[in-house]
Amino acid sequence: MNKTKYVSRLTGLLAVSLGMLAFQMTTYADTTEPSDSQVTSAQVSQQSDSAVEAQSESSDAAASTVDEPADNSTTARSSNVNAESSSVETPDSSATASDNTDQSSQPVDSTQPQSDTEDTVTPSDESQQTATSEEVATNDSNQQQPTDQTISEDSSTTADQQRSETTTTDSTDTTNAAQPSANDQITIPDANNADNQAWKQSSNNPFINFLTGITSTIAAGVVYPFAASRQGAALLSKIRTLMSPDRYDVDQMWSDLDEKYDPEYTKTYYTEAQNWYDNEVVKETMSVPFADGTGNASATYIAHPGSTKTIIYGQGWTTEPEWMGYISKVFYDMGYNVLMPYTRGQNSSDGEFLTFGDKDKADWINWINKIDERNGANSEVVLYGQSLGADSALETAAQTNLPKSVKAVIADCGFSTIPSLLFSLYSGVANSLNNITSKIGWNLNGTIPLVPFDQFLNGFNNINKLFQGFSLDDVSGITAVQNSKLPTMFIATADDAFIPDTETETMYNLSASTLKQLWILDGNVGGHASANNAVKDYMSRIQAFLNQVDGQNSDNKLNITDDQQIAA
Repeated sequence: MNKTKYVSRLTGLLAVSLGMLAFQMTTYADTTEPSDSQVTSAQVSQQSDSAVEAQSESSDAAASTVDEPADNSTTARSSNVNAESSSVETPDSSATASDNTDQSSQPVDSTQPQSDTEDTVTPSDESQQTATSEEVATNDSNQQQPTDQTISEDSSTTADQQRSETTTTDSTDTTNAAQPSANDQITIPDANNADNQAWKQSSNNPFINFLTGITSTIAAGVVYPFAASRQGAALLSKIRTLMSPDRYDVDQMWSDLDEKYDPEYTKTYYTEAQNWYDNEVVKETMSVPFADGTGNASATYIAHPGSTKTIIYGQGWTTEPEWMGYISKVFYDMGYNVLMPYTRGQNSSDGEFLTFGDKDKADWINWINKIDERNGANSEVVLYGQSLGADSALETAAQTNLPKSVKAVIADCGFSTIPSLLFSLYSGVANSLNNITSKIGWNLNGTIPLVPFDQFLNGFNNINKLFQGFSLDDVSGITAVQNSKLPTMFIATADDAFIPDTETETMYNLSASTLKQLWILDGNVGGHASANNAVKDYMSRIQAFLNQVDGQNSDNKLNITDDQQIAA
């Protein structure tokens, strides 16, 4: 192929790539499932000739303990079991399999049979069942990976002890889910490391490198306003609503929900929640000054009569306030006041840019102080968020000046790092383009023509620093969880096509929390930020976690054993 034709093709594909990359950035309320045009980071890494070394699956996983990963890119899920509070309804759902897309692209065999048991094993019963046949099968194979699961950990053991993890699974189906990889821990320096061409895709040829440096910066300049500016994000949200008019339709919350998550219950619950928020509950508008004094943040507050417990609900990227309001009933029904702050650059809060949690975390300290002032000495606060809001909650929890009233964090489908999120979106676009070019024999090998990932990331980061003064690495979910010991619950769905559930699992694995829990929902849930669609399970799982937090606060120790199991 001569150079003229090559450059012509690249230029045409660049225009297509920019449009696809902008619209690949889906919003909080999207309920789409992964399509053939979207791939995991691991698949893209495999396509690159010099891809990151494939992570190995742990062959040492035991039923009762999990080794601390020596390499943060290699993580295995535990197959142990844990009791949830007996005062909370046990979810009656059974797990189905999710797709496994590890670096080798080879599925791991599943040997554990499915079980439909409805029995609940009490702690006393379980103490006599520490070596069931299913656990033996798990230990023998060392390849089972439960997907719809809750993993709980009390990290009060000494540094020399192995962490004792316990898992509540909704079935014994062990078909593997995608495993965390190095792609979930990317930083700016990582992407510029010449040893890893899965991320550093720029050419060694000075002329080509100069050319793609320009085109990549242009691409970043086109995408950045849609991702970070008030007007751009709002415009993109409106365009997507025009393309998918029902994306904020409550009816969609149960339209494709797996039967095991009780869609009829979801239908009844959210139909009532919509009427409750729109017509019944008293809503109060509140505001606090930005921590840096540049404006004011606003919020909607719903007071639960007589309660001094408050959920602070972090807003997702371009999430509509009414949508947050419908979901807020989940926490109101648990007896909590609900405060829904709107992040900088969104809705009625000031600011022209979304800061991805960088400045919001300081604003949240002001919100917490305001809530404490309102509810008095008995004030208790739980930080919660979905998507971008999850990272705002995690970033806040890591602050050194965090008020003592904050008792726990619930992070639903947050990102591990922004470079990791951008790489996931970039990979999806690259694969979509490859589906087109491969028909004429042109394999893109996980790259977007004229837009190498490392140069696009550098351009995006430089634009962000120019307009907002901070690096993308300054808003890392991983860094946040490593600096917080607050009890933390991590939630994700395996059908999330926007932020892979492996990013949530990576944060769980690296979290320094003294009490942490991971729950990944498999099957059809609704896509990104949709775990709350399975509202019956959502409420019971969260309530069980908060009961454990209360127990830890009152006893300073969790009274649970490693072998307790609740069978769905």
